[in-house]
Amino acid sequence: MAEDFQTRMRLAEQYLQLMDEIEYRRVDTAEDLEDVGMLRAKAYRAHKVMDRKGPIIDEIDHHSHAHVFAIYYREQMISTIRLHHVVSEHRYGTSVDIFPDILNPLLDQGMSFIDPVRHASDPELMGELPLPFLTLRLGAMATEYFNTNYCLAPVKRAHYAFYRRYFGATQLAEERMHEGILYPVGLFAGRLVTSNTRLMDRYPYFRSTPRERELLFAPAEQLGVTPLTVRPTARFALAEARRSAAA
Repeated sequence: MAEDFQTRMRLAEQYLQLMDEIEYRRVDTAEDLEDVGMLRAKAYRAHKVMDRKGPIIDEIDHHSHAHVFAIYYREQMISTIRLHHVVSEHRYGTSVDIFPDILNPLLDQGMSFIDPVRHASDPELMGELPLPFLTLRLGAMATEYFNTNYCLAPVKRAHYAFYRRYFGATQLAEERMHEGILYPVGLFAGRLVTSNTRLMDRYPYFRSTPRERELLFAPAEQLGVTPLTVRPTARFALAEARRSAAA
């Protein structure tokens, strides 16, 4: 157990150092979306998710509650993700399309979700960088910023253990097929916010400051100007949490 803790802490420090060279960018232009679509196609072909050669872009990328991001490392796009803020008045997103009978009753009760989909990472870098953590960190931040009940995860069976172990996610539905995807996915849900001390204590690189979350998710008119890039603040958020604990 001690060795496991020490290994986890070493990895955490490595990830925090790595994040000093990471940038998150909101994808707001057609040119940037084209680049994202090409990375999606490259990753999906490599992992046999879809078999399409052109850029993968759809109308949902432009929805008001859809937030498309590109993650850069040393000026190279390494991954991308699309986050849907799903509420009763806006029931769009991949998980709602696949599992309407599961999610619509919860939305009728007033629940809300972050639905992270179109997750794609450069297959040539998968063994070099912790791309899932760097990318899914955006889902944790969105869950907190929008104060949603859950962060959803429509994933294939091979990824079930990952979501259970790292995010404490629970399964809401068994596997189903979805048009355009070559394998079935099950539905998981977890509450990935700072108040989840287990997640944040074990994996401090998921921490963030309110300002980072605002720059990533606030409407452009609220910010005044859309930031070109947003640097991760996990190290600052961790230092603040330690100061508060010591006070």
